Amino acid sequence: MDEEKTPEKPPSKPRKRRTKAKAQPALPPASAPTVGGYKVQVFYLAARSNNPKAPVKDALWFATYPIIPRVGDSLFHDSIYYQVERVFLYENLALGWYADIEVSYYGRR
Repeated sequence: MDEEKTPEKPPSKPRKRRTKAKAQPALPPASAPTVGGYKVQVFYLAARSNNPKAPVKDALWFATYPIIPRVGDSLFHDSIYYQVERVFLYENLALGWYADIEVSYYGRR
């Protein structure tokens, strides 16, 4: 009898195991942070606040924190509590600050 010829399959290659990507830090600085932490520029825009107890003047200050503040964190400056609204990170290629932080008035409840 005639047997049907089946095409021969090439020998299979052993499968390679997939490796998971290694987790990267949230902000890998190009240069090491200063001894005290990360330098940031913080600014408050008075025009955006509807709270009658909020400061009426814009504020700008530079600070050093052990970690870069995140959205929702509270910051204390000049006897006033502020809440972080936005964070703008920079790749620090030269000496300077690592982030701009926009804050709003945070009235204690």
